[in-house]
Amino acid sequence: MNKKAFFEVEQEKAKLVLSTIEPLVALNIYLNLDDRIDQLTKQLLSNPNILAVKVFQNDKLINENESENFEKNIEDSFTVQTPIYEPNSKKEIGKLELTYSNKNFIELINSYTVLLLKVLFLFVVLFMLFSLYVKQLLSPLRTIAKLLRGYSPNKHINIPFNHQNDEIGFISNALNNMQQSIVQYSKQQKDLNSYLEEKVNEKTQELLKQLYTNALTGLPNRLSLLRDINDYDNGALLIINIDDFKEINDFFGQAAGDNVLISFSQKLSNFVLSNERYITLIHLGGDEFALFFINKPSKEEFIQFAMELISKIEKMVFYLEDNELSLRVSIGGTYQVQEALEKADIALKSAKKQSKGFLLYDETLNIEQQYRNNMEWTKKLNWAIENDRITPFYQPVYDNETNKLVSAECLIRLIDIDNNIITPYHFLTIAKKSKLYSKLTKIMIKKSCQHFEHLDCDFSVNLSVEDMLDQEIVSYILYNIKKYNVAHKIVFELLETEGIENYEEVSLFIDEMKFLGCRIAIDDFGSGYSNFEYLLQLNVDYIKIDGSLIKNLDTDKNSQIVVETIVSFAKKLDMIVVAEYVHNEAIQAKVKELHIERSQGFFLAEPLDKIKL
Repeated sequence: MNKKAFFEVEQEKAKLVLSTIEPLVALNIYLNLDDRIDQLTKQLLSNPNILAVKVFQNDKLINENESENFEKNIEDSFTVQTPIYEPNSKKEIGKLELTYSNKNFIELINSYTVLLLKVLFLFVVLFMLFSLYVKQLLSPLRTIAKLLRGYSPNKHINIPFNHQNDEIGFISNALNNMQQSIVQYSKQQKDLNSYLEEKVNEKTQELLKQLYTNALTGLPNRLSLLRDINDYDNGALLIINIDDFKEINDFFGQAAGDNVLISFSQKLSNFVLSNERYITLIHLGGDEFALFFINKPSKEEFIQFAMELISKIEKMVFYLEDNELSLRVSIGGTYQVQEALEKADIALKSAKKQSKGFLLYDETLNIEQQYRNNMEWTKKLNWAIENDRITPFYQPVYDNETNKLVSAECLIRLIDIDNNIITPYHFLTIAKKSKLYSKLTKIMIKKSCQHFEHLDCDFSVNLSVEDMLDQEIVSYILYNIKKYNVAHKIVFELLETEGIENYEEVSLFIDEMKFLGCRIAIDDFGSGYSNFEYLLQLNVDYIKIDGSLIKNLDTDKNSQIVVETIVSFAKKLDMIVVAEYVHNEAIQAKVKELHIERSQGFFLAEPLDKIKL
């Protein structure tokens, strides 16, 4: 029990050291003063009984110091820990660990054993003296700990005992020095916080300015316009778009185009400033600007202003690389402040579509209804794709010599929620705009190949040039024609009206497909413009003459001449010609008379969901 008492005394000394320095360590952690923590722990090691000090922050070791005698005395030592609490709080932010030497304890035990053997009766006296010593030793530490418990940087504490040449004196001096450093740092921190607050305010103002300013021209931007529209209930708006500005960028370069925009904004700003009306000039982005009338004029004056603006802009001269450049613009306007940006943009798009310099928004434009219609069809397309309601219908193609079915064209159909059959006329354009076109292509490829896997009949699917240049689509085609073993049956119909700008890439697709045994047709040949270069540069097998040439073939001499030319040219290149849209008996008779090998149309057979062989 006596040994236990001596050991507990040593532990108590170690714990009191921990409790004494814990508030300072906590404050240093709170203030992120890692160097001060290191300084304090090193000062503690000047006490020969303290072998090592470790400081943990949230279970992470942030400081560790060991005395020179650590390795030599590690076996005769013990470790004590204490939690570290956030200043003025019960929140635990770490722990403090002290490795304390057992040397004094061992020496005391040895001495005690000898004395016990010699003079047993002196034990009580020695124990009492030792108890008084311990009490006297711990009294200063308790006093210091009590003083530090309420410490804050704004409150100076005079820590006593710094004159003593022992561990209490070392701790007192260290705490007084640390206190001075904390006060100095606190003052610096206040100055830094004040500086940072000022800089944050400056940066906030700068960011707000950037948020509402176009970086190129320095004019208010789209967000600024939206804010103005929201703040004023009696405004009017003009949106100005520079026609064909892309050509300036393409020809002179991006930097030159930016210079034109800057110069244009300055000239536009001068024109606005010279006008007595209160108008805000906005750079919406790119080649698009806006004028917002905060107090709108009469409708007649508003329209007159827009027309004068067009005239003024057309007279502006810009200089690029010693070249004089003039600009043309399209302007859309709205006299209604509610949804002004959307309405002015609708008017602008309509003006461009109608090749007009200026157009004022009104409900008769009906563009909003078109937008709603597009959104509705996009919704229907997504629903149809998700619910497997996109399906091929098959229209037979007949040989005009044997009158037998030789192939079928796979035509896309949408089956709506009421089981109505919807033709692509209603949704194909929307599919391209809404990025759903490639999904439709994949569905048609897979279902068509699957349908004809076990049928003794050729079939064709339509592909756009974009499909042929899309590597993902090409890989999907290859996968399906191999999976269903239909390479020798499938014909890919390329739409002539799509245009081919890159013969080389399209030719690579055609050569790859033909290597597998597939065939190629040019669809709608003769629609819009006829390019016989297709026939010379692309290795195709079929030409499908467009319905615009076939529909009046029996009576229209010009159509007959064009068709005869196509047939003659195709035969010389060993290609098979197909007449599309054969809608009556007279047309079919004329088709045979002109020696067109194959026919397709409603007169012969309508598209159905199953092919009848």
